[in-house]
Amino acid sequence: MDLGPKLKRACDDALHKAKMAWKAGDSETAAANFEAASKAMFKFAEHAQSRSMEYARKRKAIEYRDFARRLREVGAEPQAKSNLPKPPSNHVDENRSHETAGGEPESNISEAVSALVHTSTITWDDIGGLEETKRDIKYTLGLSLAKPPADVKITTFRNMLFYGPPGTGKTLLAAATSNSLKVTTEGQALFFNVKVSGVLSKYFGESSKIISEIYGAARDNSPSVVFLDEFESLTSNRDSEQTGAERRILSTILAELDGLAEKGRSDIFVLTIAATNRPWEIDAAVMSRFEKQILIPLPDEETRHAILDIHLHKKGYQLDFDLAELIDDTEGYSGREIERLAKQATSQMISELNADLPDLIDSGLAATRAYQVKVRPLTLADFERAKTYIRPSTSPAEMQRYIDWSVEDD
Repeated sequence: MDLGPKLKRACDDALHKAKMAWKAGDSETAAANFEAASKAMFKFAEHAQSRSMEYARKRKAIEYRDFARRLREVGAEPQAKSNLPKPPSNHVDENRSHETAGGEPESNISEAVSALVHTSTITWDDIGGLEETKRDIKYTLGLSLAKPPADVKITTFRNMLFYGPPGTGKTLLAAATSNSLKVTTEGQALFFNVKVSGVLSKYFGESSKIISEIYGAARDNSPSVVFLDEFESLTSNRDSEQTGAERRILSTILAELDGLAEKGRSDIFVLTIAATNRPWEIDAAVMSRFEKQILIPLPDEETRHAILDIHLHKKGYQLDFDLAELIDDTEGYSGREIERLAKQATSQMISELNADLPDLIDSGLAATRAYQVKVRPLTLADFERAKTYIRPSTSPAEMQRYIDWSVEDD
């Protein structure tokens, strides 16, 4: 049932009564009706068909609410009737530039949100190994998007938590999830890459507004993925010295995770993926919002082989040793550390064979472009040298802590 017209009539009726009371000099009755009009307009904003319309209506609701406050202030003054301010108009301009419900210029908030929006080009094939994890994510995604049987309500998942050591591929998995939405639906999926600690520090005081705008934009561009990285930075101090900004942003995120704005809307799909390196620091009440909690562990033998294959063979490099030796030698490395190890080894090899390349710059652009970069097959010694710079950061004991926490949480 579309409540929009009913809410609009309720607002108009309240405004009519408010202005009649204002003309009669009854500031208190006028203020009460302007407040009623404000509440009706806020609800009417929820039925807007675009962000522009929503903001315009919310701006008008704030105008009515503020006018009611001014009426009450004037009403307490002597000769109040002659001092009554002029009431705001009924007209809602839904085309002009607008402000957020908190009164901040929308352009500032929109610019901050725009910087977090990406269209992902990462595919599942760009992620080495983790086949079981990828299948689990795809199944969750498919179940949420597929058409359910008639008269059957299937429970789906719209909040997922990835946890595990740093560099194991949590961001890549979220980006690939977004890209899979784009290629399997008619719309274009947006990927909102939100580093929570960055939003808290860079946009202190506006963080909750930015989160609200992110989810509003995500709903407007459904299907979308909102990726909340470093999630523990938001919730780890929930029971201690949490700032007002942190409390507001947490309350906003919890409301979005509960999906209050999407209730009864089958046409909207916003998937929230949060990532953390320290899941044990997240409050249990917050953790309960995530129906799917997936451990992204350090890569096993098969996954290390796939990662090395992506960064060596698929980039055209040749090896003069059996890759199995390197797979055994990288046990305990994260996916990111294996990638850095491959880059370090290949960069060292290329630098040694092309030591005269810097001098070519002085010879001009044509000479530099005519130069053919030399390469050779990589040796195990190249990787041994690279390992002096790139070492694993996650100890076996630390990895075991993730596994133990996973068992305890189950």
